[in-house]
Amino acid sequence: MTGPIAGRSGWSDDVWSYLNDPRMPAMEHGWKLHVSARPGDLADVTELVLPVLRRHVCHAKFARDPETLRAINSGVRSAGAVGKAITVYPMAGTVVALAGDLVAALRGREGPQIASDRRVDPDSPVYYRYGPFTGDYRTGRSGRLESIMTGPDGRVFDGLATGSYRCPPWAEDPFAGELGRAGKPSPTGFGGGRYRVTVGIVRKPQGNVYRAVDLESGQPVVVKQARAFVAEDESGADTRDRLRNERAVLAVLDSVPGVPRALDYFRHRSDEYLVLSDCGDRNLRREIQERGPYLDGDARPGRTLTGLAIRLLAVLDDIHGRGVILRDLKPDNVVLDPAGRCRVIDFGVSSLDGTGPAGATPGYSRPVERTAGRAVVADDYYALGATLCFAATGMDPVIVDPDAVVNRDRTLLGLDLALPGHRELLSAIAELLSLDPAVRAAGAARLRTGTSPRRSSPPLSRPPRIDDDLLAGIIEHATASCLDEARRIVDPTLSARAAVPTPVDVYGGTSGLGLELLQHTHRPEVREAVDALARWTADQSRTLSPGFYSGRTGVELFLVTAGLDDSADLPALPTEGPDGGPPEADLIEGVAGIGLGRLLLARQSADPRLTDHHLGIADECARLLATGTARLTPTGTANVGTAALREGLAHGEAGVAYFLLEHAAATGDPAAVARARAACARLAAVTPGLVAAADLPGATRRYGSWCRGLAGIGSVLVRAADRLDEPAYLLLARRTARTCADLAPRMPLVTQCCGLAGVGDLLVDVAVATGSEEFRDAARTVATLVLTRSGGTWARPTFPDADLAGSSATWAGGTAGVLAFLRRLHDHGGPRLGLLG
Repeated sequence: MTGPIAGRSGWSDDVWSYLNDPRMPAMEHGWKLHVSARPGDLADVTELVLPVLRRHVCHAKFARDPETLRAINSGVRSAGAVGKAITVYPMAGTVVALAGDLVAALRGREGPQIASDRRVDPDSPVYYRYGPFTGDYRTGRSGRLESIMTGPDGRVFDGLATGSYRCPPWAEDPFAGELGRAGKPSPTGFGGGRYRVTVGIVRKPQGNVYRAVDLESGQPVVVKQARAFVAEDESGADTRDRLRNERAVLAVLDSVPGVPRALDYFRHRSDEYLVLSDCGDRNLRREIQERGPYLDGDARPGRTLTGLAIRLLAVLDDIHGRGVILRDLKPDNVVLDPAGRCRVIDFGVSSLDGTGPAGATPGYSRPVERTAGRAVVADDYYALGATLCFAATGMDPVIVDPDAVVNRDRTLLGLDLALPGHRELLSAIAELLSLDPAVRAAGAARLRTGTSPRRSSPPLSRPPRIDDDLLAGIIEHATASCLDEARRIVDPTLSARAAVPTPVDVYGGTSGLGLELLQHTHRPEVREAVDALARWTADQSRTLSPGFYSGRTGVELFLVTAGLDDSADLPALPTEGPDGGPPEADLIEGVAGIGLGRLLLARQSADPRLTDHHLGIADECARLLATGTARLTPTGTANVGTAALREGLAHGEAGVAYFLLEHAAATGDPAAVARARAACARLAAVTPGLVAAADLPGATRRYGSWCRGLAGIGSVLVRAADRLDEPAYLLLARRTARTCADLAPRMPLVTQCCGLAGVGDLLVDVAVATGSEEFRDAARTVATLVLTRSGGTWARPTFPDADLAGSSATWAGGTAGVLAFLRRLHDHGGPRLGLLG
């Protein structure tokens, strides 16, 4: 920007330069405009847009510089942000006039397609959609932060920009009948109507991938789209150049088995499309997730790891024989047919005769990505080793540490812990994962001939024994990390610059972080930081559901526990679910969680009237569950691929049983006790079948998770054994804990939700309930696994979040949840967030 428009204020953060008009009325959401631009054109486009804004009442923000816009247009930050060089927030009723002026000023300009919007005019890069102006966020049932808008009828609509246009039901398109709608799909289909799409495979900002039928030949095909100007680099090369590179590479590989054939190439407007032969719909990642890892000795046809390695290497050898370096081998790009034969797809960044576009996948090709010089055959062997690690464990490589050697060593340690005793396999994969190309090439040669590795793998730095002293040091370090995050959140100079506001809920926000920090107030400065975090949380104005882990009830629990007044001014119980049906019954968002939160608030309250009030709401929650007014909406099915979602703690029957159990204990009402007994009996009845399924060779690690698998179910059984005096439940919990301990070495996440910390907490629960060293030792092993999946040093680890590449301090998906498990392991028990005891 050259400077604020007269009479308007402007400022910048790390991404945007803002321009605010004092005449603009406050608006939470409405119709807004986006101007797309290429990085090299940003200055010129800005100069054209500013005079238009001068004639209208509106706010606006601009990508602060070309490099920032290049990052936005790459699609890495957000699929819904691509192309959005300028965002304009018009006053209500003026969007059509303002859009018309922008169209006239920018006619003939080009920029990436904005997939979340509709185009105002085909000859101008001006787009529109209905979306949030001020930004209101909540944590959804999946645990992800959601941008929301609340309509006139109180119904909430997701405001997040995605890969397709969406509009809330209360908003009427102002451009209907006014201007051309260039974003509307062509009715003729692909290739002038030759290809009929049958299903979408991938939707991404660089371009979508579809399955289709060639209407001339009747054959199934895959159609890959490359959107113009997306992921444009400094030279001007964009996604289309990578698709052209793939076409050229596949022409060279035309007769090579194990790769798709390039069948057609065409353009539609500025986008380009490559048509490929269809290799199938089952990639290696999906295969491992649904059927478990590849293991030597597996009786299932085609499921030995050595066989997979030899088949993959044979395909690579044929590719290398034509002068091509693949440069993007990973589980997603290995397609398997029913006979187990391998095909390799996606040659967009492949190198042909030494040249090709830049691009690499963290953990697979990035550790050996070259900044200068030609790619070499041995580069693909590193990715082969990482892919075989995934096939054997279901775990992607460790990528959280800035040092590639640390990440590689931790990845190999994880393989060793998942497959103890397979020294020859570990040595073979360690050779492929060497950072020395000559060692990788020698390892591949031995794999071809079936020769054992000539040397033992280099010694790996193993974590020391997990004792109380080491745990104390790790806990101190993790607490300091959480403390730093709490301070950052409340720092107005930092929080004001955040593109997305910090959530305040228990699951992924300040309340969960604060509730764990409250367990560490004996440490210096923690109490002061928690008090500041509580005041900051109380000051936030957010649209929150009544839910416990993801809503207002959990926030209130944090504030009360931190010492702020209990107002009891909480939202009413939900009368319907998010889809307009019955209210949810689950623990994360629904009635069971609200009831549990009220029981916790009743325990915290010093005012008898508030205690009675909270208990009365808990009684009503129990009634809604007993009458079937509130119902569970399972997020999946109880098969091998999705594990125990119907019975899980977060979204299923275990969470309901837990609340009913605690409600019965709090009230002593015989009817409540009977309901709790019935719910726990149903849970106990199905658990042996779930354990048996989880013990099968093809079972996935999802069975071990706290939120949707056996770790959460086991903790409910431990509690039921105590509350209902049912020793059989504790025996079943022990069996469940052993199964989770067996699954733990193949669980890639270290977090509470879906990760190792949740398994560790179950093992601590069983160890405390039984006094058995077996389960305490198992919990120590899980702590070792946590360190193996982390970065940093053993005493000062960096715990990765659910994205594996970064670290956060949240409870469900970050350091606070891992800290909670390590604290309880060190203290031989102690409070668990959200669970009474």
